[in-house]
Amino acid sequence: MTGPAIERDARLPERGPLPERGLGLALEILEQVARHDHGTTAADIARAVGAPRATVYRVVNSLVRDEYLVRRADFSGFMLGARVLDLAAVVGAHARPDYAAVVDRLRAETGEAVHLFGFHRAGLMILDEDPAQPLADRDLLLADPARSASGHLWLLAHPERDLPGAPHWRVHPSADELQGIQDAFAVRGYTEQVATLAPDRGCLAVPIHDERSRPLGAVTLSIALARLSVAARHIGALREAAEALARSAPLSRW
Repeated sequence: MTGPAIERDARLPERGPLPERGLGLALEILEQVARHDHGTTAADIARAVGAPRATVYRVVNSLVRDEYLVRRADFSGFMLGARVLDLAAVVGAHARPDYAAVVDRLRAETGEAVHLFGFHRAGLMILDEDPAQPLADRDLLLADPARSASGHLWLLAHPERDLPGAPHWRVHPSADELQGIQDAFAVRGYTEQVATLAPDRGCLAVPIHDERSRPLGAVTLSIALARLSVAARHIGALREAAEALARSAPLSRW
C-alpha cells in the first residue's frame, strides 16, 4: 500500500509483535506526534525517525489500537491519544507547573477546596484537583456541563481548543437550562451550582481568559452547602487568581 491510501485505510491489522527497534521506535513515534499540535502523517513520521513507512504504519496502528494515538477525524494523520494524556497528567502531578503556586495560595487564603479546569472544544480537562478535598463526582462532572459551575462557564465560552482523546460531554443541556445559566451569569459575573454533584456541597466558578479574551478555563471554589451563602466573599480572591493564571504560560499551553 502506497501514497495517500495508507493514511486513509481505517482498518487495523491483527495485533503482532513490534518490529525490530520495538519499544524504542514506538517512543520515537510518540515523540514526533507530540511535536505537532494538529497531528502528523505516517509518512512524515517515517521520514523523521528514519524507518520504513510500512514498519512505522504497523507500529502506529498498534499505538492507535491501545489508545496512545488517535486518528484525526478526516484520516489525514494522527494525534496523541487518551492514554498519553492520562500519563502526562500523572507526571504532572509530581512535577507541578508554575500555575500550581497560584492555586495553592488560593487554597490557603480561602481554606476551601479549589480546583482548576482547562476548556477544550468538547469538554473540560481537570488540570489541578484539590488533593485535600477531591471532586465529589469526577465522572458526572466531565459528562454533563449543567451539573457544575465550571461546566456552566464552558457553555458560555464556546472554546475552540481541539483536544482529541480528552474527556467530552455525554449530556447536552436544554435550551431552558442554557438560558438560565446565561441569565444568572449576566447578573453575578460568575457561575454557581448547588448540590448537583454532591447533596451537601456547592461551587462557584470564575472564568480564565488569555490576553485576546479567548477562554482558557475556570478556577472553582467548592464549599459546604451550609456556608454557600457566604462563599461570595471569596469571589475577589478567585478573580485575582484567574488574572494571575491567565498570565501563566503553562496554562495557556496546557
